[in-house]
Amino acid sequence: MSSMGGQLILIRHGIAEERTPEGDDFYRKLTEAGVEELTAFLPDIAPLLTESGNLKIWTSPLVRARQTAELVAEATAVEVIQPQAFLATGDYIAFMEALKQEDDGFTLALVGHEPYMSSWTKELIGAAIPFKKGAVALFTVDLTAEPIGNLEWLLAPGESAKCKHADVSDKKHAADKHEGTADCCQGEGEDTLYAAIINEQMAGVQHAYAAYQQDPIEPESAHALRVAIRQLRALLNFNKANGEEKYYREAGEDWREIATTFGYLRELDVLMEECRELRGLYPDMLAEDGQVMTWLLEERQGEQDSIHELITSGALTERILDAEAATSHFLKSINLDDKKKKKATIKKIEKMKKRLMRKWEEVDFSNHEQTHSLRINAKKLRYAATYLAPIMGEKDKDTVKEMKKVQTALGTLCDFDINGHLLLEMADKTDDPELQHHFRTLSEHQFQRREAMLNDEAD
Repeated sequence: MSSMGGQLILIRHGIAEERTPEGDDFYRKLTEAGVEELTAFLPDIAPLLTESGNLKIWTSPLVRARQTAELVAEATAVEVIQPQAFLATGDYIAFMEALKQEDDGFTLALVGHEPYMSSWTKELIGAAIPFKKGAVALFTVDLTAEPIGNLEWLLAPGESAKCKHADVSDKKHAADKHEGTADCCQGEGEDTLYAAIINEQMAGVQHAYAAYQQDPIEPESAHALRVAIRQLRALLNFNKANGEEKYYREAGEDWREIATTFGYLRELDVLMEECRELRGLYPDMLAEDGQVMTWLLEERQGEQDSIHELITSGALTERILDAEAATSHFLKSINLDDKKKKKATIKKIEKMKKRLMRKWEEVDFSNHEQTHSLRINAKKLRYAATYLAPIMGEKDKDTVKEMKKVQTALGTLCDFDINGHLLLEMADKTDDPELQHHFRTLSEHQFQRREAMLNDEAD
């Protein structure tokens, strides 16, 4: 029978072993401290989890989640625990399909990971609530309503079940203001417009990350995620001198690594789009079912599969959580109020614009490193002028327009250069002489188009 409503209990796993380069993220266990914390916490809230009876427990297959689920089962006297892959991948659509198979009046405890607990909360109630490790939240659900859920309470280890109804409205208000953050509680140094902008941008990254998982084949999915991360990094860079360097560096490195994970996939998507546009010149060479496109599609599928493994193992999600935590610490270390920040922001944008336009006038378009660097700086300035508008008072439309013009001009040159070198690398990767010839022919075509564009610029 299809369900109409019931109770959902979202539980983030407890404190787990640190991720190591040589270790397998799937097998990371709860630490002794994590087990002790949950062992003390769960019996206190067990009566709240079993009030309606017929409790079922679903868990992510990852070891740390399974261990947490076992402790929940022990505290609530539930005998059966059911692993669900979507609790590891964050596949909300798959979760909803499974939920619809449950009987009306269900009570389900879901043990999983961030950022999915937060993003699923956003789906359920319209506001993303940060989940600390070991946190438990109970929602009443009506699948015919919009939104479908209502948050009844949210507790974390160290909080008493007696206070389960306290501060729920405050938590929802904070989530509305800074939606999508994971383990990022508002601190004294974080209550600023700048922090709100950064947190909103992190919510955008989470949304793009979820969108990619739902449709990894769509080229725009990876592109949108990289853009969201790039915007976030640019906004963090804008205030790096005003916060603690340690946290800025940690956040920057984590966000850079996450974006790099999708870099080759994006390069392949750009190249394939270029090849499709060139089909009129090379109809036989670039036929959709021909050697070149088949090879490129297989290469893309292999890269997509590699990214999928990182997601399902939890490694990429944990990296995002690390980046969010470092970002939160960085925000808390900034001690400028909104008034001081407005003055500093306007001054810095003007300085960046003058420096960049001077480089634009002097740029050697034939130098890929110069054009690439200038393009990146133009993006940073454009993002700052656009997204920091609430601090500045009004959007710097002229700056945004000028930087977009710079980006467009330099972007085309950079794409030709990247495509040309990527095709040469592909020629070296295959042993097929005919395919090698095709790749080198296309590579030469990209370099010729770049040269022609440079000549037009010189004229």
